[in-house]
Amino acid sequence: MNMKRFTFTKNAAAVMAVILAGTMMTGCGGSKSGSSGDNLVLEFRGGDYITGKPYLVTANKSLRELSCSYGVLSKVNPVTGEEAPENQWFYVLPEEHFTSYDLDYEGVKGYTERCRGTLTDGSDMESETELAITDPLLADEWHLYNVGQNPYGVTEEPVKGIDLNVIPVWRTILEDRKAQLDGSGVYVVVTDDPADINHEDLRDRIYDPGIPGSADIVNTGISLEQVQEAPGASHGTSVAGIIAASGMNGLGVRGPAFNASITSMIIKTDDQEIRALGYMMSMPGPVVMNASWGRDFMTVSQPEQEDLYEAVYENNIAILHAQGNEFLAGHDEENKPYSSSICLELGVNCEFKQTDHLSRAPFVINVGSLNSQGVKSSFGSTGSNLWVTGFGGEKGVVNKTDTETSAGIVTTTCQYDPKDWPDRDAQSPWRNDDNKYYTNTMSGTSSATPTVSGAVALAYQAKPDLTVSQLRYLLATTSRNDSVMPSMALTVKEAASDQSYGEHIVYDYGWQDNGAGFRFSSNYGFGAVDAAALIKGVLACDSDPVCAGLKVLPEVYVSGNPSPCEFTDDTERNVTCVFSDFRDPEDAETVLGSSELIIDAVTYDVSGITYLPEGIRDFCELAASPEDKEATEHNGQRKQAVFDANLLLQILAESPAGTKSLIKPLYANWDFKSGFNTPEMGIDDEVPMSPLDLATSTFYRETLKEGADKPWTLSIKSPCKLDLDALNKSAHLTVYGRKKQE
Repeated sequence: MNMKRFTFTKNAAAVMAVILAGTMMTGCGGSKSGSSGDNLVLEFRGGDYITGKPYLVTANKSLRELSCSYGVLSKVNPVTGEEAPENQWFYVLPEEHFTSYDLDYEGVKGYTERCRGTLTDGSDMESETELAITDPLLADEWHLYNVGQNPYGVTEEPVKGIDLNVIPVWRTILEDRKAQLDGSGVYVVVTDDPADINHEDLRDRIYDPGIPGSADIVNTGISLEQVQEAPGASHGTSVAGIIAASGMNGLGVRGPAFNASITSMIIKTDDQEIRALGYMMSMPGPVVMNASWGRDFMTVSQPEQEDLYEAVYENNIAILHAQGNEFLAGHDEENKPYSSSICLELGVNCEFKQTDHLSRAPFVINVGSLNSQGVKSSFGSTGSNLWVTGFGGEKGVVNKTDTETSAGIVTTTCQYDPKDWPDRDAQSPWRNDDNKYYTNTMSGTSSATPTVSGAVALAYQAKPDLTVSQLRYLLATTSRNDSVMPSMALTVKEAASDQSYGEHIVYDYGWQDNGAGFRFSSNYGFGAVDAAALIKGVLACDSDPVCAGLKVLPEVYVSGNPSPCEFTDDTERNVTCVFSDFRDPEDAETVLGSSELIIDAVTYDVSGITYLPEGIRDFCELAASPEDKEATEHNGQRKQAVFDANLLLQILAESPAGTKSLIKPLYANWDFKSGFNTPEMGIDDEVPMSPLDLATSTFYRETLKEGADKPWTLSIKSPCKLDLDALNKSAHLTVYGRKKQE
């Protein structure tokens, strides 16, 4: 697909550095300068200076020429190729006006354009026109365009340039369609609390797939009674607004994909999840699924859902999943029994996040969160399964007494008067009668994920046949790491003598360059999403041999060597597993042999980790004991012991290239119970949780081959003795990839 950008004269580029803000005069029809009579009057209609959608400028006098101080005028519409009638021109404000980041908050909201016209008799006349932003709160959306604005009253002001970099995307012209990128033709399914489908900034985006029997979970809307009873139920409305709130409608905010279609689907039960996945596979494409939800602590294995998510991937439906907001978890009253202050002292993740099929699925795109200063959101969860980072912010200013605050995300909230329900930030100094159906305190990975979903929707509009594997590759290659954003710099976190084990321990490897040259960290994945770079890569995908080669589904190989694990010392608490003999899981006769596989994804089955009664702590005996359904006190103590043991469990993977991945870091809370489902989730706890495949993104595009100089290994450090036989029955490495072409 061909792409072109608007071109600008040198004169226009030279004068664009300064914008003068003035009193705005806008209406549904556009902006008009001066008054009639002997004055030159220019009417600007139908455009948007942020996206570069051309205004049609009409003069009230016959002009030989017309030029303006900031914008570029043309007789041909740069998007559609349409020619302007006599005495009319197309007007575009150059992209460089925004990419320089020289504007301030008022300059984003509007400016005074000064134009000079030459009449047919050769005389000149001047005109001034006030142009205003077409979505009043767009200037407050730092995650879309960050100029250091602070209308929220936070103490830590946003840092210029820390944003999605979406403005160049909006200005991208698809020549074959004579259109700009805005999400048109893409369907985004928001699996969440029900979105307010009647919200002024969402109702034009709602798509009903018309599936019989789906009305109880699809586009149900949300009532005043629901948010009165559960104020947090506005979550789905806020997520939907971040993705695709309508643009250029004179109302509220704007989503990155402001012309995409939104379908709200409720997922609260297993049945609803299964139905929703089926529904979205029957929708017209391309489809993107946003999942700003997950399970905390409760580890489950549900094969039916896992198979469905695999089918969703094979149908090229991209799933964007929030990594979680539990970096500081386990320290409130509810979770107090399982908390530990060690993770806080070390500054490492306090909760292990690969608890359900969605967080473990090898092709789900797990999203972390960046704040407006360009560092990880304070509560944003980390992990080896992370893929990229979106823009989620911090909690913002909820009320006037808040101190040490950083900006949240401005988006939609339920369209009910804040006086009628316990709206979380109704007392925020940012809120007023003009923005009462909006919030400035949406935060964390729940808000970071939809920023990425919006960018992905734009990618699918640009290339509707984009595969999920291609999307993952392009996100990994175009996202900004610490070499581009120094604010994301990390150091290795380690101790010469760990307080629990008394030996050298690494808690976090920081940024690493893997064996394929991809830079990865468990804090940010491959980095902060750059929408403009992503779209540039999407449009060049077919001419990029690597990207083009990801059109087909990957092959799958599973290690088959028997008893891959052995103790590494006489404590029987430390185990290393070595994996080889890779075979097709559906045909054991098909082996990898001498072929080399370029890795797309890997998972490790750790379902056999089983504690024995002896170890370095007294809790090992209880942690190893079986459930007793008659002895609730015993089970409570055992549950505590399991948490205590898992807190000191570390799982480290290493590739032949020497790249290391902490899949389960030390001091991260986890409820895993030696291979059985968590009964609190309503799932049969007698069903063994096998396999339990944990994912890591760290080895992306490294090479799998038999007989390498170093093997693929998995090392387990435990405070309790481990059952080696149980581990050897299940431990294996699954690799997804494509064979290297000679």
